[in-house]
Amino acid sequence: MDYSFEGYRRNDGTVGIRNYIGVICSVVCSSVVAREIAEKVPGTVPFVHGNGCAQLGDDFQLTKNMLVGISSNPNLYSALLVGLGCETNQIAGLLESIPETKPIKGIGIQQLAGGENTKKKGVEIVEQWSKETANQKRERFPLSALTVGILPVDLDEAAAIKVARVIGLLINRLVENNAKVLFGLSQTLEPAGELLSERSEDEDIKSRLKSMGAGLQRKRWKEVGNASLDHTEFSEQEKALALLEADMTGTHLIRSVLGYSESAREAGFHFITVPTNIVEALSNMASSGCNLAIMVSSRGVLTGSLALPCMTIAPQNPNESFDELIDYTVTTREAGNQVEQLLAELMEICSGKQTNLEKLELGEFSIPHIGTTF
Repeated sequence: MDYSFEGYRRNDGTVGIRNYIGVICSVVCSSVVAREIAEKVPGTVPFVHGNGCAQLGDDFQLTKNMLVGISSNPNLYSALLVGLGCETNQIAGLLESIPETKPIKGIGIQQLAGGENTKKKGVEIVEQWSKETANQKRERFPLSALTVGILPVDLDEAAAIKVARVIGLLINRLVENNAKVLFGLSQTLEPAGELLSERSEDEDIKSRLKSMGAGLQRKRWKEVGNASLDHTEFSEQEKALALLEADMTGTHLIRSVLGYSESAREAGFHFITVPTNIVEALSNMASSGCNLAIMVSSRGVLTGSLALPCMTIAPQNPNESFDELIDYTVTTREAGNQVEQLLAELMEICSGKQTNLEKLELGEFSIPHIGTTF
């Protein structure tokens, strides 16, 4: 089988599978103007969020890093940053941090004396970029040009049993073809930390995974004054689900464990930290350089990402099915044949075929908080 797809070449050597123009607000206060600019020009996507104002420390840095990451995502041909002018997350700081690998500009509402002037200027900029994207043609690339995010979503044990082998084999095939695979390291995987640590040659990664699997620390809110932590053992059900999810990760070496907005430096299998919120998890994958996300679900999810085509995979379920959300249904047929079909579908999506979530225009962008915002 020809494991190749047609995408858009970027100046930094990465490859986009979509050719969006991003309009990105630096702060919640400019979100309405950013959205109104995007609505005026076809092919333009608004990235709006509730952060950027009066943020401090690590929480502010996370917002900045994710906006820099989403601006740099290869699925965006260009990015227009829209600010207010008095926010913590200044446009000038963002522009200094974004690599100069694509058309990037920034405008501010206060500097342009109001929202109407800002909208007019913003539409003028993105209309010019829209003309440029119309002249771009897709080229053929191998699987090694892809960075694929894998996100299990609300899987129960019965569903995980049905999909684990197929997803594991799919990940193995992607890694063997030198793609980058970023698997969401969620709380449900924690009980399998000891087992997963055996797949790393890096002592720091081994230690981190072992520590993760040693037990769960939960704050005991009945003793708020003492801010005490209770070390709790995982339940048998948690352990069983974690082992099934570990089977989904394939068998190859774990190259790294990435934090928020961190990109994989080499081909292969990587874990990436993800919050429990699905939109925030997908947004983090987008800001870390993924150009496709595969969501593995029991029955489909009513949301996706604005930056990434989200391909939904679910097990066959005659009693409860949301076919309009699912791109591929895992059955009891031979796993190897299903992997070939999955790869064929994946290549078509990378070449421009819309996922079901894209057809339904279900996509969002959100940034998590990791500290106190005033």
